Amino acid sequence: MEELLLDYLRFIEGEADSDQKFDPDRKINEQFDVLDEMDFRIATVKFEMHAMVDIPRTPKNYELTLRELVEKISELSKVSKANVPTFLKKKKAELSRIAHEMAASMANIFG
Repeated sequence: MEELLLDYLRFIEGEADSDQKFDPDRKINEQFDVLDEMDFRIATVKFEMHAMVDIPRTPKNYELTLRELVEKISELSKVSKANVPTFLKKKKAELSRIAHEMAASMANIFG
């Protein structure tokens, strides 16, 4: 599980614009000053694609610490080889949706 946690942290740090470190033992939603929710979502999708796991999305995920979330993730089955193309297509579409949300958010901010 520790390796999975370090992998996830690597993806989070890749998205973070802050010099602060993401603390795996603090609730995720308390750390959106280290990186915002959109960046966390992008890091999560990239991590899913790397680890070949499909993490169910619930608001409660943000109430967990990253360590607790990774513990739950470690119990999930990996995507089967037969489902990998469909899984990757789904995740790429999810990244695209997040990018569109970010663009819309920026358009609202800058008019």
